[in-house]
Amino acid sequence: MATNNKVFRYTQIANQLEDSILNNVLKVGEKLPSVRLLSKQQHVSPSTIFKAYYQLEAKGFIEARPKSGYYVCYRYAERPAPSKSSPTQPNIKSIDTSEIIKELVELRSSENIIKLSSAVPSPKLLPLAKLNKCVAEALRNEKDLLAKYTHPQGDPEFRRVIAQQLLNWGGNFRADDLVITAGCMEALNISLLILTQPGDVIAIDQLTYFSIHQAVERLGLKAVSIPISETGLDIPFLKKAIKKYPIKAGLFVTNFHNPTGICIPDSQKKALVELMTAKQIPIIEDDIYGELYFGKNRPSTCKFYDTEGWVLYCSSLSKTIAPGFRIGYCQPGRFVEQFAHQKRILSLTTSYLPQAALLSFFKKGRYDFHLRKLRSALHTQALRYSQCILQYFPNSIYFRMPEGGFNFWIEFPKHFDSYELFRLAKNQQISIAPGQIFSVERDFKHCIRLSFAEPFTIEIEQSIKQLGKLAHGLVTSTS
Repeated sequence: MATNNKVFRYTQIANQLEDSILNNVLKVGEKLPSVRLLSKQQHVSPSTIFKAYYQLEAKGFIEARPKSGYYVCYRYAERPAPSKSSPTQPNIKSIDTSEIIKELVELRSSENIIKLSSAVPSPKLLPLAKLNKCVAEALRNEKDLLAKYTHPQGDPEFRRVIAQQLLNWGGNFRADDLVITAGCMEALNISLLILTQPGDVIAIDQLTYFSIHQAVERLGLKAVSIPISETGLDIPFLKKAIKKYPIKAGLFVTNFHNPTGICIPDSQKKALVELMTAKQIPIIEDDIYGELYFGKNRPSTCKFYDTEGWVLYCSSLSKTIAPGFRIGYCQPGRFVEQFAHQKRILSLTTSYLPQAALLSFFKKGRYDFHLRKLRSALHTQALRYSQCILQYFPNSIYFRMPEGGFNFWIEFPKHFDSYELFRLAKNQQISIAPGQIFSVERDFKHCIRLSFAEPFTIEIEQSIKQLGKLAHGLVTSTS
């Protein structure tokens, strides 16, 4: 599979200047060297410097002033984190699905609403024309493609290409080690099905994607929520939970966690695998956002540290290239036979056409190029959105700049009602995700998840401004 890792000179210069701004070497309001001067210093053409400055301007780091030059304008600064109260003892929680989720899901189909709640890439960021060509090419090359099933574990050649892609974080797998699924949620559901029985206890993140809550509830499982914070997963708390309850499995989102955006440090991933392996408790790892990193290196996975096959690694292509294809995959480790058997029972196999189309896309070497463009666009959008949030939202909020993914997790004062903000925003044709739908305990009612998946526009800015106005009103009325 062809890969082009070339980094253009203007991108290198832009990255150097960006680091200088973030490290406060270049401060807000300071003038940057002129295009002519910097081109001489860097031994490049003026057009290269123009491209570097344009890239920084698009991200919101600098601004051009007519007849004056370029100036640093980046103003993001994290506010002090509010004091948090974390549970001291692990308790089993029954998960109650809310009517709010129904409201939120219904808004997805609305054409007129500004979707600041949707954690999927905007169609504007996807190579849809090329994907359409790959679909046509797959149908042209295999005339009876729509008339047959593929292998129950997925097309062998497509699995081989996915195995190649997993080398990015050190995954060294064969095609036979993988099972293609209908999205990551099917991979997670099958993993829970083969590892648990109704009434069993599992450990999950204290905050996590609401469809995971619904899966746990549907299977009749009990959940022990493990606190997750900016420092990562609370491993000592998990140890207490294992001593207190007969935990059958753990299900954790390890990279650019949904909804908080937190990335569990690699040292914690290693410690988590060592702990669970020693107790022979399987880990279901949801790494659906792992490829959407903004830094120089992809974060690792729990699966990377798994030497005995106790990690069931689940991911998909829905968040990176083709949400509508619903193509996910699992590397189930020692449970591959049970997983493949359950997959056959549930749906026999996964649709062949999207696998064939994506295989064509991958073989042309387009995926890595697309990922680089997508990561750059999302990073730029995160910076632009963050400046608007700081400008228009109440000063009492707290949020961190994410290092990947799609989402901001925004905390308001404890008395704040995020569902009321959701309701008011809905009336203004703006969709956000209230915090309680991500909580096992139905807590975090003072938080919202706000997505930056859509490219930044004047319309987006006006929506964030209106959302900030509504938030100001709620903060004032309840203070």
